[in-house]
Amino acid sequence: MTASHTCKALLSATALAAFSLAASAAGDAAAPDQNLRISHHVLSIGKDGVQRESRYADLMFRRAGTVWIERELPPVLRADHDHEASEGKVHIGHSHADNTAAPLWLRRDAAGKVQVGMVLRAQRKVIEVDQANYGNVGYGGSWANAYWLVDPASLPRMKALGTASKGVQRYELPQGESTLRIDWDVAGRYARKIEQRNAHGTSLNTMTASAIAAPKALPWQTADAYERGEYSDLLD
Repeated sequence: MTASHTCKALLSATALAAFSLAASAAGDAAAPDQNLRISHHVLSIGKDGVQRESRYADLMFRRAGTVWIERELPPVLRADHDHEASEGKVHIGHSHADNTAAPLWLRRDAAGKVQVGMVLRAQRKVIEVDQANYGNVGYGGSWANAYWLVDPASLPRMKALGTASKGVQRYELPQGESTLRIDWDVAGRYARKIEQRNAHGTSLNTMTASAIAAPKALPWQTADAYERGEYSDLLD
């Protein structure tokens, strides 16, 4: 999973720049399990009048102390990535090659330590990623943002728009010429939607999460038996 990722993960750092988010994961164990499809839509219109737009989606599986994030790819692209991985062509190098197909496996222990793993299925290997390289694999460094899609501690700093309706509480925060809106699923405890748009209609960054069926087997149940490697193994 690459780091550009315009939104990655979880939400792009730009959209939450006004927050100093705590990485606390208090209440993880009490949060409901979630299986989500997270769609991203980024649109911008430059000074040259050219509209640039990107859309992509991730699959996210959340259990207490564990988050799995995987890019949703068309079958033909998935096959290409798997073929390259099986031939040992996953190599980051100095240019940080495209590794969007590699799922991220995040684990947080009782002491609050987070382990970040990049999973290479075709090689049956989990690359343990050190903090210095989080950005290279698409992890922003905040467990809370990964687990809840937005840190719940940030919500009281925003304006609640009315009361919760149909299980969702909406929040809003002006950010200069832009406005950030979050739809928080009260029972499910995750952000159903995060949207940042500017007042001129030239910039839009949206993340929308929707529930999907749980997989027959959680992906990390297989990956747990994989060989371990270090991120440095993929470098020049």
